[in-house]
Amino acid sequence: MQSAERSWLRRIASAVSSGLGRGYRFTVTTLRWVVVLGWVAGATALTVLVPYQPDTTGSNFGDLLPADSQVFKVEQRILQEFRVPLLSGTTVVVHEPGGMNLLTRADSLLWALATTQDTLQAGSPPKPKTIAAAIPVPTGRSDVTVTYLYVAPGTGLHDEVLLADRYAAHFKNKPDVSSYVTGFVPAQIAQLGYLDARLRLFEFASVLVIVAVVALAFRSLLAPVVVVGVAVVGYLVYFPLLSSLAAAFGFTVPGQLEPVLVALLLGVVTDYCVLFFSAFRDELRGGLDRKDAARAALRVNAPIITVAGFTVAGGTIALLAAPFHVLRGLGPALALTVLVGLAVCLTLAPAVMTILGWRMFTVLPVRGSQARNGFLRAAPRRKHRLLALLTMRPTALLVALAVGGGLALAAVPLTHARLDLSFVAALPREDSVAEGADLLALAGLRGISAPTEILVEKPGIVADRVDLARLQVALATQPGVARVIGPAELPTKQPRGLLLSESGNAARYLLIYDSDPLGAQAIGYVRQLEESLPDVVARSGLSDAEVSVAGQTLFASTVAQLTRRSIEVTVLVALVIELVILVLYLRALVAPVVLLAASALSVAAALGLTTFLFQDVLGQQGLTFYAPFAAAVLLIALGADYTVFSVGSIWEAASRKPLAEAIMDALPRTSRAITTAGVILAATFALVAIIPLATFRQIAFAVTVGLMIDTLVVRPVLTPALLTLLGPRASWPSRRITRGERRPVTGAKESANG
Repeated sequence: MQSAERSWLRRIASAVSSGLGRGYRFTVTTLRWVVVLGWVAGATALTVLVPYQPDTTGSNFGDLLPADSQVFKVEQRILQEFRVPLLSGTTVVVHEPGGMNLLTRADSLLWALATTQDTLQAGSPPKPKTIAAAIPVPTGRSDVTVTYLYVAPGTGLHDEVLLADRYAAHFKNKPDVSSYVTGFVPAQIAQLGYLDARLRLFEFASVLVIVAVVALAFRSLLAPVVVVGVAVVGYLVYFPLLSSLAAAFGFTVPGQLEPVLVALLLGVVTDYCVLFFSAFRDELRGGLDRKDAARAALRVNAPIITVAGFTVAGGTIALLAAPFHVLRGLGPALALTVLVGLAVCLTLAPAVMTILGWRMFTVLPVRGSQARNGFLRAAPRRKHRLLALLTMRPTALLVALAVGGGLALAAVPLTHARLDLSFVAALPREDSVAEGADLLALAGLRGISAPTEILVEKPGIVADRVDLARLQVALATQPGVARVIGPAELPTKQPRGLLLSESGNAARYLLIYDSDPLGAQAIGYVRQLEESLPDVVARSGLSDAEVSVAGQTLFASTVAQLTRRSIEVTVLVALVIELVILVLYLRALVAPVVLLAASALSVAAALGLTTFLFQDVLGQQGLTFYAPFAAAVLLIALGADYTVFSVGSIWEAASRKPLAEAIMDALPRTSRAITTAGVILAATFALVAIIPLATFRQIAFAVTVGLMIDTLVVRPVLTPALLTLLGPRASWPSRRITRGERRPVTGAKESANG
């Protein structure tokens, strides 16, 4: 009874699904002009009524951490105890080779005093868009002066950098004197400037690559024009929708990540259009008219592309599990990218295909014989021979071990990957912000732009000057410390409020590291400091004092630690989402688990190669903290996407013939289209490297290499080898894959598949 009931329900579900499919195919082909005009009108209306406004204001460094972080609690205590904050995101460096003369040095001090005095005289609180204070910091050098700038509350980051530039310009009219504005804030604004300057070039180059590859693939100039047209409509719809959804749900997507969104949108649209166009052309060659050919192509490919699109969207939404608002906003943004691309490809692309028919493929002559099921032409015989070897268990085992071992070897550098948050290090070395930082590095004071603060608290501690001096000497011997500024340098009658608190219960030290304060090396130093600090304080005679660490290096260390812990969670969430989708799609458990494990190994290999290139070969201190995060989630999602394309066809064939024959039948029919789509997507992400920032080049390399490994190694080689080794067990717990016998195919099914 229950079996009959389930069969009845399946028949109803099948009938409903078939009816919806027929309605969809009828609508997009019969009402093709309505579909095209509707998309164009909708894109135009959205562009006019909801203009896209990217977030290019930059963000506060502290926004990366939760509001209840221990780092903030220490900062609050410092602000309560001391009159003057000593953590600034903007630093002005003045340099005169050979040493500054007395007048230049005096001018540096007087200009800082005058700027601060003007603010104080203007009233309290200071007016927005003004410099609230300019605090000179002793460097111990005769050729370099450093001044911290603090702006009035409500001043945006762009305005802060403009004010700093005006402040620094005061010194540029002096002979042999150069001045630079550096620090976290100017570096972030500089990055936004490079992004804005190169974004349109990136988009133009991406379109050229898409046109070239699609034109070559289809031997047509009209097919790539259609792809670009569909992508442009998706682009015009996507960004206004993104702005609206971000405002409605309260998430933000920094403008720095716009190239990643554009690359994914262009790549997804191109991939899905290529698969549709390939099937459409095959059906036209079979003698169908353009409307029936379009419907036949949609009947086979629309369900696969729909599942693939939701697979990518589901994988990228896993970024909601990330600890940082930047990446949490990126999750829904990437998912929306794929869904918009999927929507235009499922509706607009088939409508245009139906309108154009054979004209899409007849602009350039196609030479040579072409098999009906080939993408350009039938696969070479040698590829069939290689594929036949992969369907033999001994060969499949050797190939699986060799490929798996190679990917594991490529992933080894990932074990010593370091993370950093240095915005300055990501800039081109000829940038003025980077030049200022490099000047500090040459002076051995690289960390002065963001010193580490040590807070020592104890009732009446300001009277323990001997112990405080002993602690200052001990701190100077810690790894990476170039200079310590502390109470030992103060005269006995020094007014309190700068290094000694007004309450008399706290003292603080500034530790200046000899390396980039937000780089991986300084992060390592501050972690060592946290471990050794209690003993150092105790040996200095202050064992009963409470000691805390603060500063931007500690911020960076905390973010890096949080990243390492949470990337595992986020990747696991992405894998679980992809596993659920693949299990439902393939109605199996074993194959999805094994294939996702292969994809995860290829992702690890891509990240390992990225670490090896940028960290070991190019000598960068580490990977930008969110680069491996974004790359890993993208590669997992896109890998599952291609699994749907390649394994889906094998699964369909394996339901009626032995697995080896299914592999031999399905892979040659789909591999060329999938390979072309993968190469296009990889090339699009490779062009992200046009933006001359280390972060984008790391993401570009990781995603490009990962896609190429997936497209050229995992799908055509490792996947058939693994399926051969699994055999009928691949479809467990279902019995979809036969053990060698052929199953009859009903006439209805044959017709549906034709």
